[in-house]
Amino acid sequence: MNSLQSKTFKVALIMFLVIALMPGLTVQAATTHHWKHYTNGVELMKQGKYKQAIVQLQEAVKQTSNASYLRKLAEAYEKDGQFQRAADTYYAEAKIHYELGLKSGDMNTYFAVLAMADALNTEIELYIEDQTPIQQNTSTLGKFEPANGMYIGAFVEKDSGVENKKGEKFAAFNELTGKQHAVYFNYHRYGASFPNVWASQVKAAGGAIHLAVQPEGGLSEVKDDATLRKFARDAQAAGVPIFLRFASEMNGSWVTWHGDPKLYIEKFRLVAKVMKEEAPNVAMVWSPAANPKRNIHDYYPGDEYVDWVGLSIYSVKYFNGDVKSPADQVNPLDSLDYVYEAYADKKPIMVSEYGATHFSKAGNTSTVNFAITKMNMMYHGAKLKYPRLKGINWFSLNTLTDSHSAERSLNNFSLTENSSVLNAYKAMIKDPYYLSSVPQLSAGRAAAKQSVVALADQAVRGKQSKIIAWVKTYDPYISKVVFAIDGKQVAEKTQYPYQFTVDAGNYAIGNHKLTVTVYDSKGRVASSKQSTLKIGADIKPLEKGQLMMHINEKYVYTANGKIELAVAPFTKQGRTLVPLRFISNELGADVKWNSANKSITITGASKIVLTEGSRTVTVNGVKSELDVAPVTVQGNTFVPLRFVNDKLGGQVSYDASAGSITITK
Repeated sequence: MNSLQSKTFKVALIMFLVIALMPGLTVQAATTHHWKHYTNGVELMKQGKYKQAIVQLQEAVKQTSNASYLRKLAEAYEKDGQFQRAADTYYAEAKIHYELGLKSGDMNTYFAVLAMADALNTEIELYIEDQTPIQQNTSTLGKFEPANGMYIGAFVEKDSGVENKKGEKFAAFNELTGKQHAVYFNYHRYGASFPNVWASQVKAAGGAIHLAVQPEGGLSEVKDDATLRKFARDAQAAGVPIFLRFASEMNGSWVTWHGDPKLYIEKFRLVAKVMKEEAPNVAMVWSPAANPKRNIHDYYPGDEYVDWVGLSIYSVKYFNGDVKSPADQVNPLDSLDYVYEAYADKKPIMVSEYGATHFSKAGNTSTVNFAITKMNMMYHGAKLKYPRLKGINWFSLNTLTDSHSAERSLNNFSLTENSSVLNAYKAMIKDPYYLSSVPQLSAGRAAAKQSVVALADQAVRGKQSKIIAWVKTYDPYISKVVFAIDGKQVAEKTQYPYQFTVDAGNYAIGNHKLTVTVYDSKGRVASSKQSTLKIGADIKPLEKGQLMMHINEKYVYTANGKIELAVAPFTKQGRTLVPLRFISNELGADVKWNSANKSITITGASKIVLTEGSRTVTVNGVKSELDVAPVTVQGNTFVPLRFVNDKLGGQVSYDASAGSITITK
């Protein structure tokens, strides 16, 4: 799980476990004061006796779990090479700072300690990808938001590999990287005329436009006047989708439009209003910097004015250009969590700017392996873990030779200036998940030809399904990931994406054991995970009006492909429960929820009223009893399968041995 809420839950659980279940400790009355245990532990650490220090510090924490004791215990675990225990203990410390931060309003220490825990934490998450077209509800999508997949974009204005191509640089970049890019971005001073020539060049190369509009003279210059109106009309005349990123990174003190959230919101809304009136092809992008986090939400203009939420994230080898502060262990996706958790349920998310350095001025260090690793973590991790992250723009610039300030002339992010980095990028974006075009608003959205779902939520059915692992551990440079099914090795991978293809026809229908083993850069086993790999029967062609679903699986199959449910059908008290709203809508009925009395009204051939938690159902005014009362799971109401057959008019066929349900309209 990637959200801050899940991490907060995790640290709370881990804090309990760290205190209550420390190995080697017995529950008995304390004979030595915790401070003495702590000071003993500190002294033993100074002597390099980490295992002995751990014993002392564990006892101190058992008596009183303050942040200082937990910090020192985590450091001892880390020194002793017990990285997961170190991570868990840092999470426990972070929980304390989280509670303190809620009271004080200062969450900086919490985020700092959380980052320390994240850096050492091991994650192994498994997913399935297949090629069955997936149908999605496009009515909930944002402006220019793809139903599935992620736009790839870039900033190439001063990239030495294409800069001399002038107006042809976008086509040249597409050729160098081996794939059409959906978006190209540039910076634009507020008050300047719309960049018509540049826009036409991007359009000619098949790209959409992303403009980072910057009020360098301050927010006071932003007015609803002839200049802004003309800019908007010219944007409309460009005839291409435009992402307008107005006054981004506003939470950072390095920009002139920082410091007055109320005024910022007023001006953002003003620009959004003008664009809505004059340029319907413009999507407004609200895009803070990943840090500082403490004031990000203060600047949010409101759902009515924001079409996309963006974020600027960079992977650098050293913090602040200091060789004594390496940043190898930072997972770039961790910088995304805070904003994604807050806004992804309302708006599509993009990484407005991303780059991973392959040369650092600090120490004059080549960091090619760093760049390749981080870019793969960002793009592949986004695909697997962040389904509403719908765009990433690569900042392809060598800041050592081109930068607006000396303090930012530290890293080379150019894709074209290092062949290894360029080839890695080319190989990565070949995946059809990474999209090459932004459709016009008038264009329909075709069903995606591939989809990803958690392994726990789906069986492998048919041929050519991919098993993909999201893996990170205490060592940022994983040497290999090995996959085995029922004890037999089936694949070994040395770089993201860690994946292999499985043919369900080669395995018996039923459950199999999938083992994933991760090795660190020294060839040692860093972690291993066993999961259930469920092999299911292939899906035979369905007729129009038929649905097929399976117990504990999220995909529903139709004649046109498949649909992903928020929650899979399940069994309770010996009864099979299925999602009411989804099936009702598929059968042509309308569903209304009354939160006041927790009732559900279904209007179709009949009028049906149910109440959450009650077995009583009313059909056209006549009451009867259900086998099992409706239940709500994650906001979705589930009813007994028999209800579909008896009350909704669907013809139901249930195969208990396969766990499959076929419903015919």
